[in-house]
Amino acid sequence: MHELSLCQSIMELVVESAKRERMTRIARVVVEIGVAAAVDADALRFCFPIVAEDTLAAGAELAIVGVPLRARCNSCGAEFAPETPFDPCPACGGVERVILSGREMRVVSFEGA
Repeated sequence: MHELSLCQSIMELVVESAKRERMTRIARVVVEIGVAAAVDADALRFCFPIVAEDTLAAGAELAIVGVPLRARCNSCGAEFAPETPFDPCPACGGVERVILSGREMRVVSFEGA
């Protein structure tokens, strides 16, 4: 389960940033996860309170925002929202594309005092 190590990385980043800002408590962490990022959001939610225990983020809420897939066709330049990274372009049927979004995972923000 790589979600545990992802949670640990998220926690390190957020706690380090909060300490630089002289915060004493983190109440909420917002993370964006692309639908094709190979991250199980439920597993991340399960691991988060375990990793947050005994840190500034103990008891914090984890908010996960899903990022849909967006792609641009290399053949015709059309931008579209495929259901999977392998769907053909709806405009021309081309199969070569650039994924614009939907594979990322990033900490967007955190709140606290």
